[in-house]
Amino acid sequence: MENNAGITTKKNSRKTLITVLVALVAAAVVLGGIMIALKLKAEKEEELRQSIINSGTFHTGITVGGVDVSGMTMEEASSALKTAEDKLTENVGFVVSDGENEYRIEKSFFTISYNTDDMLAEAMALGREGTLEELQAELADIAANGRSFAIDYSIEKPDFAQFAADIAAQVNVAPTEATFSVKQLEMNGATNALNAVNIGKADDDTTTDLRDLRFDFVEGQPGYGLNEQKLIEELESRTEARNYGTVSFEREEIPPTVTIETLKESLVLRSSAYTSYAKGNYGRAERVHNMTKACGLIYGTVLQPGDVLSCNTLLGDRYEKYGWQLAPAVIEGGANTEDQPGGGVCQVSTTMYEAVLMGDYNIVYRQPHSSRLSYVAGGLDATINTRTIDFKWSNNTDAPVYVFTWIDKQQKRIWCEIYGAPFAADAGFDEIELYSERLPDIEPTADEYIPYSGLVQPYWMLKNSAKSGYVYDSYKIYKLNGQEVRREKIANTVYRMHPTRYYVWPGYVAGTPLQPQYKLELPKKTN
Repeated sequence: MENNAGITTKKNSRKTLITVLVALVAAAVVLGGIMIALKLKAEKEEELRQSIINSGTFHTGITVGGVDVSGMTMEEASSALKTAEDKLTENVGFVVSDGENEYRIEKSFFTISYNTDDMLAEAMALGREGTLEELQAELADIAANGRSFAIDYSIEKPDFAQFAADIAAQVNVAPTEATFSVKQLEMNGATNALNAVNIGKADDDTTTDLRDLRFDFVEGQPGYGLNEQKLIEELESRTEARNYGTVSFEREEIPPTVTIETLKESLVLRSSAYTSYAKGNYGRAERVHNMTKACGLIYGTVLQPGDVLSCNTLLGDRYEKYGWQLAPAVIEGGANTEDQPGGGVCQVSTTMYEAVLMGDYNIVYRQPHSSRLSYVAGGLDATINTRTIDFKWSNNTDAPVYVFTWIDKQQKRIWCEIYGAPFAADAGFDEIELYSERLPDIEPTADEYIPYSGLVQPYWMLKNSAKSGYVYDSYKIYKLNGQEVRREKIANTVYRMHPTRYYVWPGYVAGTPLQPQYKLELPKKTN
C-alpha cells in the first residue's frame, strides 16, 4: 500500500508540474501576444504621429492673410496668397497734383517685400510637436477654433529725387537773372565816335555809384516752381506712415541767384587815372578834338580773360581823312614838335597806362615818349604812333574787364577807368600807387653843326636848342589798409638828351662864330 501511495504521490507531483509549466507557457504566449500587440499599436501610433508631423500640408482650420490654407502645400498656399498680397498693397502709390496737372507714382515704383513666407512657415509649424494624443488634441482645437496669421509688407526707402526732378522740369518757370551791359552813349557828330564827354557824374547829381553811370543794370525777376526737397520729404514721410493717395503742392517762388547786388560784388572800379591838359599848348582845340575822338573810340571796350587791348587797333590810322586834326606831336627823338594828324592821342594812351598799372594788369608792349612830358610824372607815359609804336596790355584775370576813357572838358582832364573783378582776398594788397624816382640827368654834349645845302655863308639856322636827358625808375607800391607791403619796379625810362644843333653852310669850319644878325628861321612844315 505504501508503495502505491508513493507512486501516486509522485504522479500527482509531476502532473502538477506539467500543469504549471503549461500554464506558464500559456501565460508567456499570452504575454508575448500582448507585447506584440502593444508594439504594433505603438508603431501604428508613431506612424500616425509622423504622418501628422510630416504631412507637408496645413492643418484644417488655419488661415493666412485671410485665406484658408487647410490641406494646402506650402507652394499652393504661397500661390493662393498672391491675391491677398496684391489686395494688401492695392493702395500703395501717390497722385501728386498742383491743382491743374496730376503726376502718378504707381505701385510698381516701390520695392515691396511681404512677410508671407515667414507666416506660412510659422503656420506650417503648428501641430508638429508632441505625442499623438497631444497632436490630435491640438489638431482638434485648431479645427474647432481655427488659427489665423496676418501677413504684412515693408517698403525700401524710395528714391523720389528723379520723380521730383521730372515734375520740376515740367512745371518750373526759371527766374530771370540780373544782367548788365555797357551804357550806350550817343554819337558825337564832330568826332564820329561815342560822345564820352563830361560823364564824371549824373546830370542831377543823384548817382553816387559810378557803376550806375557806366553800366545799365537790369534786376533779376523771380521764377516759380516745385520745391523738390519739400515734396521728397513729404512723399517719404507718407510712405513710412502708409498714408497713400493725393499729395498736393503749390509752386513756390524761386529767387534769382544773380542780383544787381551780387553782380556788383564782382564788378568794381579796380583802378582809375587822369591827366590834365590845362597847361600850355595841351589844350589847343585841335588836340582836344583828337583826345575826344580817341576817348570815344575806346569807351566801353570789353576784354575777356586773356584778351589784349591794342591802342592802334582801337584808334585806327591817324590821318586827316579819318577825321583826325593837326595838333602838336613830338618829332626828331624829342628834339622838336610839329603838327600831325592825331596829335594828343598819346595823352589818352598814357592815362590808360597809369590805370592799367594801378589795376595790376599785364603790360604787353609799351614805349615812353622820347621827351619828358609835363602832364605826367617821368617814366609813367606810353606813346603811340600810327602803324609803328603801340601800347598793348592784356587782361590777366579770370573775369571780363571793362575800359572807359572819357574827357572832362570842364576840368580839362583825360580819364581812364577800368572795371573788373576786385583784387583777390588773398592777394595781400588792396590798392596800388605809382611812384617815379628821378635819377641823375644826362647833360647835353657839345654843340653840333649840320651842313645844309640851302645856306650860304654866313647864314645859319637853329635846328634845336639843347635839352638835358632825364632818367626815371618807376615803381608799383602795393598797399594794404593804407600801409605799404611791397614795391615792384616797373621800368627804367630814359628821355633822350639833345645838344644844341645848328644848320650851317657847306664848308663851315668848326669854331667859326655864328653871327646873330645872319640867323634864319626854319621854314614851317606843311601837312
